[in-house]
Parts: sequence; structure tokens; C-alpha cells
Amino acid sequence: MVSLEPWFQDTLPEPTEQQMETVPQEKLLEWISALPDTRRAVFNLYCLDGYSHGEIADMLGISEKGSASMLAKARKELKEKIKQFLEET
Repeated sequence: MVSLEPWFQDTLPEPTEQQMETVPQEKLLEWISALPDTRRAVFNLYCLDGYSHGEIADMLGISEKGSASMLAKARKELKEKIKQFLEET
């Protein structure tokens, strides 16, 4: 079996706390709402509700690795939106 992890690695830097303070909360909520359904569910369950990948996997009927992958993709997409927003302002 070949690991797919190298293709899911996110090389975008995390936005700083100072940068995040300039992003309106409404924009963040808009971007989270625009995530594909499963990514949004995993992001919300993990980041906002504090569930583990094992718990999320059970709830959504996916694997733990699937949950982790969905979270990585959601985080990357959100970081791209934040980066774009910061460059435009």
C-alpha cells in the first residue's frame, strides 16, 4: 500500500494572530460555510466542537484517515482564502 499523505501536506504558512485580527468574523464564517459538506462537517466537529478523528469517523461513516484528510483539505482551503484576503487588503 502507498501512503497518500505526501499529496495532502499543506505548505502554506499559518496566518499570524495579528493577521487573523484583520479578517472579519463574517468572512471566516462565509468561507467555512462554502466548504464542501463533508469538509465543513469535519472542520466544525474537530475545530469547533473538539471531537477526535475517531469520533468524527464514527459519526460520519468515514475512516479516521479520511477525517484527517478532510480536515487538512479544509484548513488548506481556508488558509488560501485568508492569504488572498490579506493580499487584497
